Amino acid sequence: MRTGENGHAVAAEDGDPRDTAWRVEEASLVLVELTLDAVVEHGDLSVTQLRTLLAVERHGPLNLSALAAHLGGSVSAAGRVVSRLDGAGLLTRALSPRSRREVSIEVTPLGLLSLERLRAGRRRHIAEVLSRLPAASAEALARTLAEFTAAARATDPPAPSPGAGEAG
Repeated sequence: MRTGENGHAVAAEDGDPRDTAWRVEEASLVLVELTLDAVVEHGDLSVTQLRTLLAVERHGPLNLSALAAHLGGSVSAAGRVVSRLDGAGLLTRALSPRSRREVSIEVTPLGLLSLERLRAGRRRHIAEVLSRLPAASAEALARTLAEFTAAARATDPPAPSPGAGEAG
C-alpha cells in the first residue's frame, strides 16, 4: 500500500493478494455500515439479537450449545438472548424431538418477517450505492460477490452437532 494525495491508502499494484484482501476488506466495511444503517432504521433489534436470529435462520433448528458455538459465546449468554427473542415472538423454544433434555430453537414467522424487513432496508441502501455505478460494473460486482460467497461457504466449518456439549 502507498498513500495517495488525499492521505488515504491506495493500491500498490494489481494482483497482489494482500492488496486485493485490503480492498475487499474496505468494501466489506461499507457493506457493514449499510447493514448497521438498516439495523438502526429497523430499530427493534440489537446487533446481538440480529446475529442470533440470523444464526438460527441459517443453521437452525439449533440447541443452545450449538447456537452459542455459532455466536462464539457462552450457553448462558445465548440463553438470555433467546429468552428475550422468544418473549418478543421472534424465536420459539420447544423440547427437541431427539432428547427431552434438549431445547430446539427456531425462528418464528414473525422473526422471519422481521429479518425480511431488515434485509429490505439493507437492499435499499445497497441499491442506492449500486445506482451510482455503471450497470455493467454493478452486474460484475454481483457476480463476483456470488462467487466470493460460494467460496466462503465452501470453507465454513461444519455446524456443531445438535447433541454435542451441554443440553440446551
